Amino acid sequence: MIITTNMNLKKKSYHLFFFGFMLSFFSKCTPDPSAIEYFRSERNGDFKARIVVDSTNIYRNNRNNGQLSVDIEYKAVLLDSDIDSIEWVFPDGNPENIKETLSTSVNYSNYGRFNSMLILTKVDTIYPNNIYSFKDTIEISRPVEISYKEANWSSFVTTDSDNWLVLPNNQNVIIRENEIFETDTPFEASASFKGFENKKLKFSIDYKLTYKNPLTNNITQNTKIEVLIDNLKAFGVSGVSNDKYFTQEFVVDNLSDFDFKIKKYPSISLSDWQLSLTASSTTLSDVDVKLYDLVNQDKIIGYINLEQTSTSTETTSYEALLNTTINGTKYNFGSNNQNIILDGDPILIKPGSNYKIIFNTEDSLPSSYEILDENFSSIPINIENNEYYLDATFKKLFISVE
Repeated sequence: MIITTNMNLKKKSYHLFFFGFMLSFFSKCTPDPSAIEYFRSERNGDFKARIVVDSTNIYRNNRNNGQLSVDIEYKAVLLDSDIDSIEWVFPDGNPENIKETLSTSVNYSNYGRFNSMLILTKVDTIYPNNIYSFKDTIEISRPVEISYKEANWSSFVTTDSDNWLVLPNNQNVIIRENEIFETDTPFEASASFKGFENKKLKFSIDYKLTYKNPLTNNITQNTKIEVLIDNLKAFGVSGVSNDKYFTQEFVVDNLSDFDFKIKKYPSISLSDWQLSLTASSTTLSDVDVKLYDLVNQDKIIGYINLEQTSTSTETTSYEALLNTTINGTKYNFGSNNQNIILDGDPILIKPGSNYKIIFNTEDSLPSSYEILDENFSSIPINIENNEYYLDATFKKLFISVE
């Protein structure tokens, strides 16, 4: 009995020793949460990935900024297989961020240039009491840019719709000139833009000027077209390279709501001056010649048709005087050795031919003249085939936010 009792005591002592040993072992192996250390590291370019989008240059023709709805598809291509977390960041996009997806769609409601970022996270728990978190930010190599492109020229408001010709592709528009304007008031076309929130905008437009009857030596420097933002002149064109496209770019600051305007000045307008021809022979009728102003060129022109007139003697001629009436007073200007002066001598013109007469002006008064005979000139001697009519063509109007 005594032996049996001693054996039981030994067993109990052994069990207590083993339990105490195991408790001591586990208490040493289980980490204390307060003793865990977190290490975070920002890396640049250590993780291999790239951002792919369906398009980086997008064009819309909505003139109200803020009213767009442009969906862009983004996709992340991960070249490291042990990435634990990804986060997209889309400044000014909707949504502005999204997590744990390799592809997503983002909506933009404004014109502008939009960056995107992909934040990659890798967590390393190889050491029990140390947790390492590594992050790397991947930026898109080429931001998405949404710009305005004109595709509805027919919606422009014009002062004369008959001379505003939109071609069938709706990408090109021609301001035609095939008639004499009553005044030198320019043709105007405009379109209104809204909601750009004081942004700096870059404009680009292609244009060309085309003469109906071009002359190689017809070089003038008068204003032909202008482009304005509201009432601010962005650029103007005076000299002409016939039928050749040019691209004009310009930047304007602090624009919100504005009008984009195109002006084209007429080449020819009706003049207040008149040329009166008096026949020196009773067999010929007197002739009044209509005159035209070359707009912004300080010139008055007229076309004289005397081809059908007949003469009884070789000395018969017309006496021409330039005149105008202001406030009921008539002023006559005549010749003085190729100069034009008030109350000068009549200009002598022989009948039997067609002529073009050109008066140069200074301070809006005639100063000299030149007569061209169709028999000795290649310059057109009738108004229908004049060398001044000029068409203006525009295309590729782009507006982008800087």
